[in-house]
Amino acid sequence: MEKIIYIQLLGEGTLVYRPVLSVKVDEDVYQVGGKDIYDPDDEEWEFLPESIVKVEERELEDGKVLVAVEKKEG
Repeated sequence: MEKIIYIQLLGEGTLVYRPVLSVKVDEDVYQVGGKDIYDPDDEEWEFLPESIVKVEERELEDGKVLVAVEKKEG
């Protein structure tokens, strides 16, 4: 199942997230998508496309969203 998760952008000087369509692997685990939109010359993502990450629900400006918080080895 695909769902939008939010990846933190690093080096922005403030807390900024990129919404990325990703694939659910387990209850709170997703494989980061976004290979088609990722540009390392433009943005530094905390977790790169194809990474497996744990997510948590957080309240952002857009309401409650899933935010990638930890890389899973696997």
